[in-house]
Amino acid sequence: MAVSLLVWCIVTLIYCDGSNTTELTFLETKILQMERSMAIQNDRIKYLEKKEVMQDRKIENLKEEIYRLRPDMKSFKRSINSMMKILMKNRRRMVRDYTPNMKSDSSKHNSIVQREVGIEQGKTNLMRQANQIIAFYAYLNNDVKSPGIHQTLVFDNAITNEGKWYNKFSGTFSARMDGLYVFSCSIIMDGPGQYASFEIVKNADIIGTFFVDPQYDEGYKYSSLTLVVYLHNTDTVFVRIGSSYAVIGNVYSRSHARSSFTGWKLN
Repeated sequence: MAVSLLVWCIVTLIYCDGSNTTELTFLETKILQMERSMAIQNDRIKYLEKKEVMQDRKIENLKEEIYRLRPDMKSFKRSINSMMKILMKNRRRMVRDYTPNMKSDSSKHNSIVQREVGIEQGKTNLMRQANQIIAFYAYLNNDVKSPGIHQTLVFDNAITNEGKWYNKFSGTFSARMDGLYVFSCSIIMDGPGQYASFEIVKNADIIGTFFVDPQYDEGYKYSSLTLVVYLHNTDTVFVRIGSSYAVIGNVYSRSHARSSFTGWKLN
């Protein structure tokens, strides 16, 4: 298209009367438009190259997270299986040792009581593990300069991380138990003329979006989103730059105003 326009301009200049300033002005305008179009295309190519680098980095972070969590999941499953085997084994022993004259045999009676206590303690431990408090709160230590579309925001200062399910190095929360969870994110943009959309993502699915737009304000502006979602074991949740709009500006986070991400397990 640009080549055709250039040829057209050259041909027109050859046959154009030098006194016809209107046509010359028209041609100059077309040339300027073509130069601006080429500049936009160059900017787009640079943006796509930057996006590719960010996506490669995100893939590497996710791989590291998978490798890190794999031993923890195996250990957790082994602990549950081992505890269930112990409970079943104690229950079989209690049934096997039961006799009609159990009340007259104090030693057997005490042994059965101890086994019952052990079973109840095992149940209590399982319930305690199921009702473990899971909660995190993290914020950005510094501004995120000119982020790209679908770039994950890594909230690298974890003030609260009960259960250790949030990874401050990758910015991801990984559920290790089925249940209902609450997530909330608050983002600040760095001053007038800047805007961006943001997404809360579960695995590869967008479960929430919000927009920050301070371009008509004199100062900073923030926006937030809170949602409730059911997660299965190994589901992952994180915050990233949305694709609804091109990103203009920086994500702001300083000592007097923090962009943050938080979440907790309801049941």
